[in-house]
Amino acid sequence: MTPEDRTLKAEQRPQAPGLSQLLRGSLVTQLIYVAATLGVADLLCDSPKSSDELAAALRVDPEALYRVLRALASIGIFEETDPRRFALTAMAQPLLTDVPGSLRASAMLYGERWWWLACGGLLHSVKTGQPAFDHVHGKSLFAYLDDAADAAVLFNDFQTSMTRQDAAAVVGAYGFTEFTRVFDVGGGHGALITAVLKACPGTTGIVFDQPAVIEGTKQRLRAEGLADRCTCIGGDFFESVPAGGDVYVLKDIVHDWDDDRATAILRNCRRAMAHTPTLATKLLVVEKVIPPGNAPFAGKLTDITMLLITGGRERTAKEYEALLNEAGFALTRIIPTSSPASVIEAVPV
Repeated sequence: MTPEDRTLKAEQRPQAPGLSQLLRGSLVTQLIYVAATLGVADLLCDSPKSSDELAAALRVDPEALYRVLRALASIGIFEETDPRRFALTAMAQPLLTDVPGSLRASAMLYGERWWWLACGGLLHSVKTGQPAFDHVHGKSLFAYLDDAADAAVLFNDFQTSMTRQDAAAVVGAYGFTEFTRVFDVGGGHGALITAVLKACPGTTGIVFDQPAVIEGTKQRLRAEGLADRCTCIGGDFFESVPAGGDVYVLKDIVHDWDDDRATAILRNCRRAMAHTPTLATKLLVVEKVIPPGNAPFAGKLTDITMLLITGGRERTAKEYEALLNEAGFALTRIIPTSSPASVIEAVPV
């Protein structure tokens, strides 16, 4: 092929739109992380402010902060309404604390050095098939969180905020009112069970998670006025899952693990169901089910996060069916929701 031919073919190739911008995605992540960690959006909630005012309130370098805000404004996060004066935009609203759909915890987690270093190890994961997190830190994510209290708090806040966003969609798509007792396996600080109990006044709940997590769950349920309708149990779902639920829910649990460990969790749920005195016990796995085709889907990027951080994966419908069959379940239906998450319903066989 002559140089002219190569030039012609290059001109005929479709160019990836915005590739140059995508290559700078790591900078964008850090810009958003800085704004989220400092709480800039909260300071702009009532009215626009100058970068100097913000810098004084935050005790940071005013010129550096201005440059960060200017860069964020160039992509729609904040707006420079007058020279060196900034206001919230619609895209910046989710950086507010404790608003519906808040992404502040996500922005803070994605930019944290301990998380960031693992993301930088994607090539290691591709070469070895192993999580880069373990390679970078010398231990698994959950072992790391056991030893790093601040990181654990941030991670749990992130998990809670993500579940809050999906919870209304899940409760709206699936009829939990038919169940007397909902068992949330790996339920974290109770964001999902809170949504279920508020939507179903006649239902009670159980949250099962690691003992270090459960104390935060109790506090959350007390704050929501639901402590009398939900039991909190500490334990390890790799060892066993207690009996007592009409339906067992695993939200964003199965995707954390490889097939062998995911199957172990599901089998423990199956054993618990064998000791539950009801003939209609069901299992609900709430995950982002990867669709076929090239269309954008949030789960395709979450899948890379699982590869990097835990060694888990997002799965297709067929892959979930195979996993459930191996653990002693039959998949009955997959119910899409208004969020990227679907409810995968199964029954013991």
